[in-house]
Amino acid sequence: SLTVSISIIFTVLMMVFEPVLICVTGLGELMGGALIGGTVDSTGAVTVAGTALGETAQTAAVLVKSIQNIFATKVENNGESSRKIGVSEIWYRLPKFILGFFAASLIASFIAVPAFGKETVSSINSVLDQYKNWAFVLAFTSIGLETNFREIKEQFQGGKPLTLYVVGQLFNIVLTFAAVYLLLSGKFFPLPNLAL
Repeated sequence: SLTVSISIIFTVLMMVFEPVLICVTGLGELMGGALIGGTVDSTGAVTVAGTALGETAQTAAVLVKSIQNIFATKVENNGESSRKIGVSEIWYRLPKFILGFFAASLIASFIAVPAFGKETVSSINSVLDQYKNWAFVLAFTSIGLETNFREIKEQFQGGKPLTLYVVGQLFNIVLTFAAVYLLLSGKFFPLPNLAL
């Protein structure tokens, strides 16, 4: 529970402050979204943080996080050894909301827009966007309500778990930034077109 609590606390902090730092440094939506996707722990938090930067950042963030979730190659087996994962583990790790996104996109593209027109669908989306924002707020408020700082304080043992998490997360940020810069800065490889 201590590990989960530390992870949740840092996830919320990174969800709020990483988009701000990305804007201040002028990293851009594509690179910023990919950095968020690679460094923020929770898929929901990745979506919120990416959305704060813009539509391209949201797409890049969710795409990177989804790839991380799906293509893990090993699963810990009670701390003793590790085993190769099967299709059922990939299904278990797959963030199911992506299937909802895909289904909604197909319905909007091939049914709603031809039936009602692009302007009507856009106005419906602008209304639904406010409900989406409130759902994210309620979801992360609920995460905060589950965190018991009194229990966390009792388990800290001199702060070693916190230090370990911070060092590991900083290492993750540096490596992810290097990969994002190499692949998405446009200096080494052509930039991908996320609109496809």
